[in-house]
Amino acid sequence: MKRGFGGRIFGGLLLLGIGGILLLNMMGIINTSLSYLISTFWPMFIIFVGISQLSISSKNGGGLLSGFIILAIGGYFQARNLNLIDLSMGEMIRFAAPILLIVGGLYVLLKPRQRNGRPDKHYDPPGPLEEAEIPPYQHPEIKSNLDEVFEQTFPEEKQKQEHEPKHKSEYSRPKFDTTYVHDNEKINRSGFIGDVRIGKDYFQLKPMNISHFIGDTIIDLTKAQIPYGETKINVSAFIGDVKVFIPEDMDLGITVTSSSLIGDMKVLKEKQGGFMSSCVSQTPYYSEASKRVKLNVSVFVGDVRVNSVG
Repeated sequence: MKRGFGGRIFGGLLLLGIGGILLLNMMGIINTSLSYLISTFWPMFIIFVGISQLSISSKNGGGLLSGFIILAIGGYFQARNLNLIDLSMGEMIRFAAPILLIVGGLYVLLKPRQRNGRPDKHYDPPGPLEEAEIPPYQHPEIKSNLDEVFEQTFPEEKQKQEHEPKHKSEYSRPKFDTTYVHDNEKINRSGFIGDVRIGKDYFQLKPMNISHFIGDTIIDLTKAQIPYGETKINVSAFIGDVKVFIPEDMDLGITVTSSSLIGDMKVLKEKQGGFMSSCVSQTPYYSEASKRVKLNVSVFVGDVRVNSVG
């Protein structure tokens, strides 16, 4: 079921129901007010959102889990309005902890695994970075006739230039030890239910704190303008996957520290899976890179994937 088709069906049935109730009330056939129906059956909106999430995410583990939780919340409020259960919110929260553990176990056992080479339907990874063409007059392999003239006219100058790169190579590469972290430049982003996507368009990367309850977090750094120094990104999620795409750049260093109670990890060249997993990985020569990104990921139930694209 597509999202637009399901929304049209729900909207159409809602208008038909409201119109029919108003018409029957005006004709005296029924004596039920519209306010009573809304106050009694408003959790059906939440139930519909949960069913829609299940239908559109039938092959995405994080989507299925969030759909079941939304459906359970709506079912609880609807059962209370119909006097089917007599549990308070506090009692429901106490029951929720073991239920979440049971759901997490089912999530690990029943989650469909993607085969190698199978594209991700939820989010397409960015393509390889395109290299800018070098103008003909700046191409290193093109030599002019003047080079030959000067080589013949000044042979001593040619020998001097051949020795200069070796002398400068020890001091030509600057070291970047400055960490550009300012509290007033941090981006704080939080969400309750749904996906968080950063990097659909080109953007300036700044230090970020991302906290999420239910849903996937996707960060695409291939379109980011990464500043010099170290940029910290903190991601915490309760239920859902975290996916980060990084460009293959010689001037960029990445270090990742991730932890998950239940779920698999594929961070750069490291792989972990199962229960209570943790992983620390970084690109070679991270401390010598001019641009550095420090990524901290903490997930309760979900997968963590950090892939290089290029």
